Amino acid sequence: MSLITLCIRIALAAYVVTLVALYFMQDGMLLPASIELAGPPTGHHAGYDVEPWHVNGDYAGYLVTPSGAQPRGTFMVFHGNAETAENKLPLAEIFVRDGYRVVVVEYPGQGSRQGKRTMLAALAASRESLGAARAQWPGRLYLVGESLGAGMAAQAIKGNEASVAGVALITPWDSLASVASTHYPIFPVRWMLHDPFDSVAALGRYDGPLVVIGAQQDTLIPITHAKRLADSHSGAHLMLLPDANHEDWFGAMNDAHWHRVLHWMQAD
Repeated sequence: MSLITLCIRIALAAYVVTLVALYFMQDGMLLPASIELAGPPTGHHAGYDVEPWHVNGDYAGYLVTPSGAQPRGTFMVFHGNAETAENKLPLAEIFVRDGYRVVVVEYPGQGSRQGKRTMLAALAASRESLGAARAQWPGRLYLVGESLGAGMAAQAIKGNEASVAGVALITPWDSLASVASTHYPIFPVRWMLHDPFDSVAALGRYDGPLVVIGAQQDTLIPITHAKRLADSHSGAHLMLLPDANHEDWFGAMNDAHWHRVLHWMQAD
């Protein structure tokens, strides 16, 4: 056996081993273990109250309600993959201060929620949470998803289009398969994913207000994916944050930005 032949066989073996590892490790890569938290944010805060939210008797996230006021609708927040529901109170505050109750959805195996930490389990929980919120509170229902949560929100809408009054997707993908192909171009990742999580297809029948917020310095989910998602949906509003990346987009949003988002969502 020549040295070249040996090198080729070693390279092919390493390629196959990597393929297998990517297939079986994708849930752990996409949903890393929850970060350490000091404790749940329950109790009274300035202008709002926080309590655990349950679906079918099991903890499923947090319910944030304006103090001393009747909510004028419901926002559901779907967080990103390196976060938990405990991290999203600053985002929930944006909507609760405008008079809405906010449900911060938790995924199985994340934060304080029991269950297996997989993408498909997170998807099932997201859809179940939307159904539970619809049953619990009549009236306008809006969805907000960030990063992985944008993918979960888009998938939850599928089949529930008429019940969603508006949606905002922040640093989103057009499809998970498309993003994975960007990061792993030498592997057939479109065939390896357990689910392509195609947000474009999931929103195909949704004709309500859609806001897409993209961070132009984003290297994790490059801005091209947010643009493709917005371009695929007739009437979508695209907000670009020129100096923000995937992690600091929230700090780049000011009151004027949020007022515009709520207006586009028809929630102002």
